[in-house]
Amino acid sequence: MPFMTSNVIKNFFTGPATRPYPFVKRQPFPRARARLLYNPARCRFCGICANICPTQAIKMQEDRENLRIERVYDSFACIYCGRCAELCPNSALRMQVDHLEPADRKAVVRSGSK
Repeated sequence: MPFMTSNVIKNFFTGPATRPYPFVKRQPFPRARARLLYNPARCRFCGICANICPTQAIKMQEDRENLRIERVYDSFACIYCGRCAELCPNSALRMQVDHLEPADRKAVVRSGSK
């Protein structure tokens, strides 16, 4: 017990060992991948992003009766590898550095062509 007393006194007068996260936010690392942004005006529905996605977070669904293609993105399945953004020929997808806020509900984003 006496050998711990000096350590306890030293720790009492030093600052915290962790970051004060909610009050001070750390800058992201260079080339960090945190959010996938989609620009539907640039998308040509070629399907390269759906074919290259390792977790199938992006899917292309066809409706042949109405001649409509729909792009479905599941953010909870995405591992943010960035392969879809790298290979998109029209730059409709890109990776952004800032993180999303925590979500309590699962949302699937759908966008389609007419």
